[in-house]
Amino acid sequence: MMTARKAVVLLLVLSATALAGDKSQFTASQQEAVSQVKVMAMKERQYLMTQCQHMVTQVANIQESVKSMEGDKAKVLGAQVAELQATVAALQKQLSRTPTYFDDPLANPLRP
Repeated sequence: MMTARKAVVLLLVLSATALAGDKSQFTASQQEAVSQVKVMAMKERQYLMTQCQHMVTQVANIQESVKSMEGDKAKVLGAQVAELQATVAALQKQLSRTPTYFDDPLANPLRP
């Protein structure tokens, strides 16, 4: 996560520098810095995707264990595990989307 913070700070500094200067292009050093940040961010994303897949496996194993239990508490626990599965699935879906914020760092993110 420290890598992600450094990447965000570097990207913000570069964006501010670019906006203060020429709004249409980056200098060669800025392009190189953005490329390095993109590589670091993609590595971080890949790590998170791997961890998410591990979580999916663990939650599925927990769900199988809960199914073998009986009683009201088991039903409540089963519902909580199902909710956790849904949350992990949403996280996995978000991580699998291809990020576009490096495509045009100078673009206004508020524009439709």
